[in-house]
Amino acid sequence: MTITSFEEWLAKIDSDSEDITVDRDELYNYTKEGMETFDGNNRADLLWRMGRAAFKVAGAAEIAKDVEKQKKYLAEAEEWSKKAVALEPDNADAHLWLANIYGKMSDHLGTKERIGKGKEIQAHLEACIKSRPDDFNAMYTYGRWCIEVAKLSWMEKKIATVIFDKPPEATYNDAIEKFERVNELKPDWKAVSFYIGKCQANLKNYKDAIKAFDAAAALETKDEEDKLILDELTASIKKYASYR
Repeated sequence: MTITSFEEWLAKIDSDSEDITVDRDELYNYTKEGMETFDGNNRADLLWRMGRAAFKVAGAAEIAKDVEKQKKYLAEAEEWSKKAVALEPDNADAHLWLANIYGKMSDHLGTKERIGKGKEIQAHLEACIKSRPDDFNAMYTYGRWCIEVAKLSWMEKKIATVIFDKPPEATYNDAIEKFERVNELKPDWKAVSFYIGKCQANLKNYKDAIKAFDAAAALETKDEEDKLILDELTASIKKYASYR
């Protein structure tokens, strides 16, 4: 695909990043072409976009259950985004994408490393939200982070205490609060309704859980996060159907 101008290229990669019908490998290649054309290695605003493109490829690989490809592109996404943060420590987008990347990387780590990444995720989310309190992506990732912290076992909390003196703290209600804020900022996000349902189920609020799961099922599948929860959503609806 030919690049005609910086403005056109930037608008296209930003638009295509939000369009789940766009092939993620093609998005990655077109983003990288622009990086080379416009000397992106010296620009934080382009470095985090390159990190985003690699993250999107990793997301498509996760959906396809290609773990090796996912891990490869997450590692690359991390490098691009870390460079962006190093160049501009106050860049909210760089912090946001690094938090998203670390969230996905955590799925492939052992307990100690996963807890360590959790502290980094929180720090990058706080940095993003400090600049953009109404960033729905950051709030969504924060909700996901709260779930992971809330479900830490007693042993995992002891490990966290050894590493950090004080383990991270968050509850399922904290997660619900974050997701409800996302619903205010970006209504009708399938994955958000699903995770609200998961939190309610963990709190044993089963009627509220099935209500949220049903709401999620009724919404359109729009992005990678929506695709990734489809199987579990179907299973959850079946599991809690009697509480309608």
